[in-house]
Amino acid sequence: MKQTDYREPLFLFLFAVLISTLFSTCSFLYPLNPWDDANVYMTIGNAMLSGKELYVDIFDHKGPVLYLMHEMAAMLSRNSFVGIYIVEIICSFFFMWYSLHTIRLFSSSKITLPFTCLIGWLVLSSDFFYYGDSVEEFSLPILAHSLYFMLRFARNRQIPLWWQSLIMGIGLGLIFWSKFNILFFYIGGAAALAFIAWKHRQFKEFWYTIRFVFLGYILGTIPVLSYFIAHGTVEALIDAYFMVNLFQYHGTTTNGEPDIWWFPLIKLAVWAAFLVPIFLVRARWEVKLLALGTFGILLLSFAILTVQFYYVLLMYVFVPFYICFFRNHTPTLRTYIILGLIAFVSAATNWNIVTLLNGTFPQCVLEMAEIINANESDDSEVLTFSSYDTGIYQHTRHLPPNKNFFMSSILDPEIRKEQADWVASGKIRYLVREIGAIITCHEYYDAPIPDNYHCIYDKEELFRYRLITTPHKFLWNLTYPRVLLQYVMNPVTVNQRMLIYEREP
Repeated sequence: MKQTDYREPLFLFLFAVLISTLFSTCSFLYPLNPWDDANVYMTIGNAMLSGKELYVDIFDHKGPVLYLMHEMAAMLSRNSFVGIYIVEIICSFFFMWYSLHTIRLFSSSKITLPFTCLIGWLVLSSDFFYYGDSVEEFSLPILAHSLYFMLRFARNRQIPLWWQSLIMGIGLGLIFWSKFNILFFYIGGAAALAFIAWKHRQFKEFWYTIRFVFLGYILGTIPVLSYFIAHGTVEALIDAYFMVNLFQYHGTTTNGEPDIWWFPLIKLAVWAAFLVPIFLVRARWEVKLLALGTFGILLLSFAILTVQFYYVLLMYVFVPFYICFFRNHTPTLRTYIILGLIAFVSAATNWNIVTLLNGTFPQCVLEMAEIINANESDDSEVLTFSSYDTGIYQHTRHLPPNKNFFMSSILDPEIRKEQADWVASGKIRYLVREIGAIITCHEYYDAPIPDNYHCIYDKEELFRYRLITTPHKFLWNLTYPRVLLQYVMNPVTVNQRMLIYEREP
């Protein structure tokens, strides 16, 4: 192997370590990951490691692959995200590695490696990344891998080898069993490639590839189904992952979207603007069709669905398309200065970095855990009552006593009733609540604290920066351009209250 063969991947791996350490709150630089979703995943991982059955004894509505990964992460550490930090490094590396390969389909310029590093930097430093540990983040390397091989076929008529198709199918299976709506990418891509194959009389080769992709999907699915078959919980899997997500989950109830029929059309028009540059650049029609099939279908789903900001992280997988504008560019000192300035601005406005350096990073949960741990006894059961998961289970090393250990956005009265029943049973010593802008604006979350509990901790802390989300300004937030607009619009911060209630003796 030539010397240059290993230097490039080694550099990208070290760069992945750098950006994961700087921007992910799963890294050792940060005292905790304060994101509710991430704490839910780790709580479930800890519970599964201790023998609880997923969807039966412990519940959330995401796919089982996500929780199995957190169970393995809990094997490394039950009270930190170090296992996820390692996964993030690996994912960042492979995302940049296949993004680099994709860029080099269009350009042999020396700008390809710096441009790839900038993409990786922007992914992790953007607001869409949140605190780290999202399904979208873990999907990026899989989508980047698939997009590379799709583009090779669309542009060069190059069919992937059987084992490359197999790996693509395994990745598809992992995504399906993590968050199945991301499969819009594959559905649109397969339709575009089928037409391209038919047009170029390569449908036989295309079908050969599809068979190995499907076989890979089966190989990725077998371990998941085997887990639930072995535990006799297939019905719980179907109900929690498919029925709940399709018919009960509607996202956060305070997204600011006006409830009018034509609003999705405006959203679609805004999102479609991202496709315009791809159709203006000089490129083969096959490439543009594939962009429409993958990028376009995902954007269409964004127009139809309620969009959480972290969904947009998936869009970074398509940034290599834009290298077409720079394929003949010879990098100069000015080029590197511009790339460096973009990276600096993105880092300087990154919420995690700024709050860490300012000493305002949210960590009340550590104080709360210290209080509970200092008063540990046989009846010290903890419940996040009518609230999202604050991370208190992880930092007190307690397992949730009940199935519905936090209040999600599903708005199911049965979840609320189960929590109330556990409190009434007298088995819960501590009730932990997180009161913020989202969870206090719907009556579902306004459960009163029982009279036999008194408050022993009440403190406010600054939570993640958000732009105004009133309906008449919601269009500004569709792409969440905080760097450009945070000084133009009136920025707001979310002060959340963190509380502990203790049962009276």
